[in-house]
Parts: sequence; structure tokens; C-alpha cells
Amino acid sequence: MKLERFDEGLHHRHIVAYDPVYGEVFAEVREFVHEVLEGVELVHIGSTAVEGLRGKAMIDAVAITARQNLRDEQRAFERMGFHRRPVWVDTDEKPYVCASVVHAGRRFNVNVHICHRGDPVHKDSLAFMDILGRRPDLRQKYEEAKDRAHSIDPGDPQVYNKEKEAVIREIEALIDRR
Repeated sequence: MKLERFDEGLHHRHIVAYDPVYGEVFAEVREFVHEVLEGVELVHIGSTAVEGLRGKAMIDAVAITARQNLRDEQRAFERMGFHRRPVWVDTDEKPYVCASVVHAGRRFNVNVHICHRGDPVHKDSLAFMDILGRRPDLRQKYEEAKDRAHSIDPGDPQVYNKEKEAVIREIEALIDRR
């Protein structure tokens, strides 16, 4: 698999219908990561991991590592061809890398959030997706928030996230954090 720079043009595309190819793209990326990085588990998260959920056609993943220093794992991803992007989600507690891949002639952006097993990034992402999968009413509210955000400013990811904030909090309130 060849990793290329994150494609900013793809990042701002419209909200689109769920596409079963998302799972195939993720599987290829997971296989590539597992071949290169020992001990890293890659988990598909985000809208493209929830069957039927509309969203941006970007593959989001969590990389679960046993390394103590998450920035060390981030550098390992960078040696593979992923790169850091100066965005608000890249913190010492949750390093972030991204890349662009081509699958069946189509280009997809891939975002990887690096964390430890059991970290809220890992557990809450899975619980969030589970709730969206089980609750069509919340899935519809989430899609409507995405549509609203995209209509305000399709090029600003902070607007996108701000508009989704209320429904995200509503869904997060249902997460069992025991």
C-alpha cells in the first residue's frame, strides 16, 4: 500500500451516503499497519464505520498501542508514510496522523488517533458508534447536524465539529463509563 499526503481537497467534500467500500479501505490500511507495526491494533471508528450513516468519506481509526510514549508511536506511523497535520486533535494525550490512500481507483483520506487500550478515545468511540447503530433517532439528529454544519462552512472543520457538539453530548450522555 502506498500512503500519500492527506488530500485537503477531499477533506472538504460534501456529506455523502454510506458506502460499503469504507470497510474495504479500512481493512487494507489495517493490514498494512499490522505488517509494519508490531503490537498495534487498528480499530475503525467514526461515521464510515457505522453502516448506513451519512458523513464525510474519510476513514477514521484508533491505533491502540502498548508503548508508554504515544508520540513514539506517532513517529513510527510517520516512518511508515503517515504524517502529522497541525490540527487541534493532535495532542500529547491523543497524537494524530493522517494520509491519503487509493483504493479501486478512488482516493480516501485516513485519520489515525493513537491511544492506549481502554483510553476514552478508544472506549468512547466504540460506544458512540454502537449507540448510533442502535438508535435511528440519534443517527438522524447526527446527520442533520452534519448537514447544517456543512451548509454553514464546508471548508472549516471547527465549524463542522461545533455544529455537531450538542448531539454528540446527547449521545455521550448515554455512554456507560463503568
